[in-house]
Amino acid sequence: MMPAVTLPRDEEECRLYGAYEASSAKEHAAASRLLNPHHAFSDPVYMKLLGDLRAIRMECNEDMLAIIAHCKQNENS
Repeated sequence: MMPAVTLPRDEEECRLYGAYEASSAKEHAAASRLLNPHHAFSDPVYMKLLGDLRAIRMECNEDMLAIIAHCKQNENS
C-alpha cells in the first residue's frame, strides 16, 4: 500500500484551513461549556449558549465547505 501523498498547500488553502481550525476550536470550547458546566445554567443562559454553539457550528461547516470548494477548483485547473 502506498502512503498518502500530501500536496503542498497554496496561500488561500492555508488561510482557509486556519479559519477552519479557529472556528473548530471555538466549537469545541462552546460544546465543552455546555457539556461540562461549572455551575447550573438558567434556561435563558443555556438557550443562548446553545444558540451560540449552533452559529459556531454553521461557521465551522461553511469553512470546511470553502476548503472543499477550493480543493475541487484546484483539481479542475
